Parts: sequence; structure tokens; C-alpha cells
Amino acid sequence: MTRRPRDTDVPTVDDNNFRPTGERLDSFYRDLETLLLQQLNDDAKQHAVRLKLLELYFETRRTEDFLKQARTLWAKQGNATTREWQKTISMGMILAPTDPLFRQAQRERVEFVDAAEMPKAPPVRRFGDEARRMRLFEQLAADYQKVRSDPPFLELLDRELIAHARRPSSLMHCKRLSDEIKGAQIFLKREDLSPADTHLTIAVVGTALLARRLGRKTLVTGTTDGRRGVIMASIAARLGLEAVVYMDSDEMHRQSSNVFSLWLMGANLQAVDASTLRNADVREAALEYWGQHPDDALLVLGLDAAPPPYPMMAREFTAAIGRETRRQVMAVTRRPPDVLVSRGGNNADALGFFPPYLTTGCETRLVCVTPKPAASEPAPRRNTGAMDPSRVPMSEQEKRVARSIMEGLEYPAVTREHAWLRSTGRVEDVLYAEDSAKNAIQRLSQREGIIPALESAHALAWALHAAQGMKPEQSIVVMMAEDAQKDLWDIGRKMGVPF
Repeated sequence: MTRRPRDTDVPTVDDNNFRPTGERLDSFYRDLETLLLQQLNDDAKQHAVRLKLLELYFETRRTEDFLKQARTLWAKQGNATTREWQKTISMGMILAPTDPLFRQAQRERVEFVDAAEMPKAPPVRRFGDEARRMRLFEQLAADYQKVRSDPPFLELLDRELIAHARRPSSLMHCKRLSDEIKGAQIFLKREDLSPADTHLTIAVVGTALLARRLGRKTLVTGTTDGRRGVIMASIAARLGLEAVVYMDSDEMHRQSSNVFSLWLMGANLQAVDASTLRNADVREAALEYWGQHPDDALLVLGLDAAPPPYPMMAREFTAAIGRETRRQVMAVTRRPPDVLVSRGGNNADALGFFPPYLTTGCETRLVCVTPKPAASEPAPRRNTGAMDPSRVPMSEQEKRVARSIMEGLEYPAVTREHAWLRSTGRVEDVLYAEDSAKNAIQRLSQREGIIPALESAHALAWALHAAQGMKPEQSIVVMMAEDAQKDLWDIGRKMGVPF
């Protein structure tokens, strides 16, 4: 059985393969480094881009590359009070505390001569990047920092989630399965019984409670198909707040049920003509409203797609799942769980499940299980940057469908968050074979009457194997993340059932 990493463990780095040893992150880190270096080659004064490169080198413990970029940043910026330099100092004091760049007083000017100027290019514009808008995010970050560690606020969030997100989800003891294994006790966190938009709902409710705590009277959001708007309008009505919802005028005709729900709950629905907005993004209209009413309104987002503190807020609000798991396990076993197991991949499950167990001194193992590709499957093609001639631009209808799907995914880009979890040394990332998952599906279905979804079945299979080498008083909690109905026919085909 794999040794459990301790809090004092530091992931080592294989310089040749550019990855933390034992982790399958080389492709992700290499591609990200290439992208960032290309942007800096176009414009060396994109300090925010250089900061991201510094964060990548810090995460992978590439000290020499970190120091080289840190010296370049200082030479080009020449201002010790900037946000980028202050963050660089914080990382440098951990990664290279004896280097003169970080050992001396940080406000003293240090000159370097190896920083060559590079050709300029227009910087890439992203959501919320404008200076006049960044002040909104910076002020919110400062306000949230004062609230985030307040126990009464988290208790209020957990109580509100009972009404708005059907929390807590149940914790089920698989007694027959555990007795058969004769090892650790197997528990299932039944997220498969929760509504499809659970993570989105938790993030919206948390933001709404934060708005009321900060004295704001209005919640504003931009929504593609109306789902986020309906969730926001519901909590706004409960808290006595105003709700302003921006929606594409074309989508309003297609999503008439959500439009009617917004009207019933008293939301102020604003139609946006897509032709008047850059990138046809209704979030821009919502952000503009927030900028015009900074003391009265607060922007509500359910996605990890905005400047800080929104990614942190989403992660810490959804940690309600881990908090309720901790309470449930303690109530049943009178001791913390020995192992938490979640499916891996680009999903948000582990982000809500693991954070309460990341604290120093916690001995609970945290494991992400990803399906192991079959030997017969072709290796994924690497993107060389050249345009594939077989790719055809999406039609307007396909783009509308894609925008709707992205809103429902809740967290479409959590690869960075998973990389951070792994780099802490607390989260193990393992691959497990499909044959074991098939066996786990059969055993859980026949012993407990529950059919797991395919990806959750891989997590269960790993847990069943690990439980065999543990004691009966120990416990493993497996997150059942999705309703198996979406996978039912695929499960049947993989198990050889003739449909």
C-alpha cells in the first residue's frame, strides 16, 4: 500500500521531465510554460504573465528558473510596491530565502544587467482585466479576507445550504460490502442524489451571504441560459436583496421557463443584444453594472473564470461538502476518516471534498482516482499549435449550445486547482484499471443496491482494494459524484451486455 505523505514532505522535481516525481503533470506544466513564454516573447512587460510563470516555477520547485524570472521582473518593473513584486517576494522567501534578492530589505533597488528588451505586442485582454475594474476585485479581496475565517459566517452558509442546495447530502455506510471485505468500513458520500447544479448553487449562495455581510443591497449576474440567474434570484428573495440579471436577448426567447421564474421572483431582467458586446458576453454587462454601483452591488459568478478572490471564494464555499462530511463521519465513528477518495480528472469534486482535511496535523489520506486508459486506446494527439484542417468553425447555434453547456459545468477549468492540491504533498493521484471498476460496479449494485457512475466506480474500486489492508475500526469515504443514469448504457456495453 502506498505510503501516506506527511505534511512535512516536499514534492521532488525531475528536472529532465519537468514534473513533480510520481505525478502525471508534465504535459500540463510544459504546455503552460510554453504558452506563458510565448506571451512574454511578444511583450516582455506583461508583468501579470511573468507572475504566472513565477508561480509555475514555485509550484514545481524550479529554483534557478524562478530566480531568473524574479530578477527579470525586478529589472523591468523597478517598483517594490507593485502587486506582482510583493507576491514574488512571498514565494521567494520560501523557495530561496538565502538569495540576496530576498535576503536584503525588499524596498532597496537591486540592479541586474541580463534583462534584454523584447518586441512589444498588444496584451491579451481577459475578463475583468481593465485597471478601473481591477480595483473592484482588489477591494472585494480585502473585504473577503476579513470574513473568510469567521466561524459564524461559515455556520450561516451551512444553514442556508440546507434550504437552497438540499444539504447535507447523505453519508451511507456500506455494511454488507464492508463485512464482505473484512477490512476498513466503506462509506459513500451520496452526491449522486444531489441536484446537478450543486457546486454552482453553493458558490452563488455563499456570494449572496457575503454581499449581505458587506452591506450590499443588490446582486448582479450575467447568465447564458438563466440557471445561475434563477438560483441567484431565489437566494436574493430570501435575503431581501435586489437581483439584477443580464441575459442574451436571443436566449430569453429560448429559455422562457427560466425567464418566467425570474419574473415571478421579482428579478430585474435586462436583455442584452449580443451584437453590442465584445465576445457577446453577458458577464461584461453585469461587470459594468457592478462598476457603476460598487458600494451597493456585488457581482455573482459560479465559475472559476474571474480575477481573485472569486476562485478562492468558490473553492472555500464549496468546502461545505467536506465540512459536512467531517461532521457526519465523526457522528458515526467518533473519529476522523482514515481515507477520502474522489474521482480525478477535470471536475470540481475534490475541491469541495478535500479542503477541510488539508490542515496541518490531519492524518486523513486524500486520494484522486483517474481511469487508466486501456492498452487498445490510441495515445492522445499533442497539439503542435498548427491548425488542424479538419476542424471547422462552430456555427452560431453550436456556439449557443456550447455557452449553455459551459454554464452548467459549473467549474470548467479546475486543472490548476488540482495541480495545486497535488503540489501540497497531501493529495495522491492514482490510476486504476477498468476491469477493477467493473467488479466494483457489480459488488456495490448487488450488495448495497446502488449503481455507481463510471468514474466514481474507479474511485470505489481503489477504495475496496485499499480497505482490504486496513483494520475494521478504520474508515474510507468515497464520493459518489454523479447519477449513474447518464452512464447506464455505457456500463452495460463495457460489461458485455448485448443491447
